[in-house]
Amino acid sequence: PVLLLVMAVATGVLALGQHATWTASQRDQAAFATAGGLRISGSHNAPMGQGGRYGSLPGGDRLVAVVRDEQPLQGGSGQLMAVDAAAFAERVPVRSDLLDGRTGTEVFGSLASPAPAGIPLPGSPLRIDADIAVSQQEPKNSRFTSVPIQPEVRLLLRDRFGLVHKVPFGELPMNGQVHSSIRLGALVDAPVGSVAAPLTVVGANVAFGDRSEGEVTLRNLAVSDTADGPSTAVPVPSGAGWTIKPPESRNGAGGSPVAALASEAAAADSLFTVRYHPAGGIGDPIRAVLSPTGAPLPAAVNGVATHDYLKSVGASVGDTLQVPFSGVVVPVKVTGAVEALPVAGQRALLLDLGSVARMLSVQDRNLPSRTEWWLPATGPGDRIPAEAAAALRGAPGSQDLALYEEVSEGLLGDPVGAAPQSALMAIAIVTAVLAAIGFAAAVAGSAHERSRDSALLLALGAPRKQVTRTVAAENAVLVGLGGIVGLALGALLVRLIVPFVVLTPAARRPVPEALVELPFGQALLFAGAIAVVPLLSAFLIGRRRRDVAARLRHVEEM
Repeated sequence: PVLLLVMAVATGVLALGQHATWTASQRDQAAFATAGGLRISGSHNAPMGQGGRYGSLPGGDRLVAVVRDEQPLQGGSGQLMAVDAAAFAERVPVRSDLLDGRTGTEVFGSLASPAPAGIPLPGSPLRIDADIAVSQQEPKNSRFTSVPIQPEVRLLLRDRFGLVHKVPFGELPMNGQVHSSIRLGALVDAPVGSVAAPLTVVGANVAFGDRSEGEVTLRNLAVSDTADGPSTAVPVPSGAGWTIKPPESRNGAGGSPVAALASEAAAADSLFTVRYHPAGGIGDPIRAVLSPTGAPLPAAVNGVATHDYLKSVGASVGDTLQVPFSGVVVPVKVTGAVEALPVAGQRALLLDLGSVARMLSVQDRNLPSRTEWWLPATGPGDRIPAEAAAALRGAPGSQDLALYEEVSEGLLGDPVGAAPQSALMAIAIVTAVLAAIGFAAAVAGSAHERSRDSALLLALGAPRKQVTRTVAAENAVLVGLGGIVGLALGALLVRLIVPFVVLTPAARRPVPEALVELPFGQALLFAGAIAVVPLLSAFLIGRRRRDVAARLRHVEEM
């Protein structure tokens, strides 16, 4: 009976620990897959209009923009993520064991690099106006004949989430001056989408033919919050300036660059003047990229990688990696290593969105269009992500939504994971019943065998209560010993077995790894409940009234 009691308590504790660990693991997996709240992906809206649309949802002020890409690695692929590092560290919940015991601020806080201010645009623009003057000519003496290429000007706009968008002005003349506009309504899919104001001009690129010579001047920048209404002039901040990255010469000749900024002082309403000369080409378009002066472009972008990612590329913390991202190679200095990153998993590299966007824009590249939007909850009772999901489902547009409560409910309803828990609890209950029956039978047999000794003690004047307490105490010691050993054995089994039996429906280890949880309060209550019947049987049988004279006469006759 004592061994049955030990088995019953140990099996029950194992069932409780397995259930608590499995339940916590399912919730951790749901939080990991949804960034702890709502994850929006696969949007069919224009990339530039997604920020304004999702930023207007409940809780949009704590929305985190995430740009994802894939990188081929040895034995598979890895995830590249560009996020606002400061917002990620502050808002996205990450288990401390995944960060090797550090906080999010300690790991991700140093990723962001200072960026130049640029030219802020007031309001929430739907139209950007400017006067653009073009003066150019094609070389007359050349063995190549080609159609003259019209110049083109695009502004680089950074929204409040750190995303950089290229927006083109209308068609420009070969020579002359034109009042041109950028219609943002079509670029953001208005009225469903909208810009994520405030916008900031953080660069421009000027395209021209590689056989052309001339200059392009942009002045009188203005914005309007309506498509056709009056515009408001945008003043150029004092001290604002530009640096230029000219295209390379096609013939490999040295000398002056193909394009340069005008050296003379510009007018107060002028943004820039770009002068260019033939690059030795055959009539193809080339681009010069302008960036605001201020903070210098760092030699490498800081990043945090997972241990598996570093193992795949054969690197360690402090190394500088050449990472393919959006069609170019981005130098990334690894400043930290973690076990796993939310959504991305155990083979991932995280970069600061603003730093990457700036480096790509200098190389005339765009961020990948695979943009996600994360809305983490502030705590267990926060209903804002659920309200945002409900608002999106009731509005026009299409996107994929992953809500923590729904994902968690689906994982907790998995029958594959629930079956072992039911089996363990059934075994514990059956064993507890057998232990109770065994203890009752053992106590009854013991009481019958000891009835002569009890009769002699009572005849000699021993108090009946003392004899009863002695019998009950002896059995209580056995019950208590069995319960304590069962608790210890059950806790040991939970530590040794549960981490290996908590699996996903595909029979794989969960990400993040399951953390063993054992509710000691419930385990103690369970052990006490199992011990109640044996204790009651010992107490009740021990109190049974005995005919002392009859028992003594029976002894004499023997």
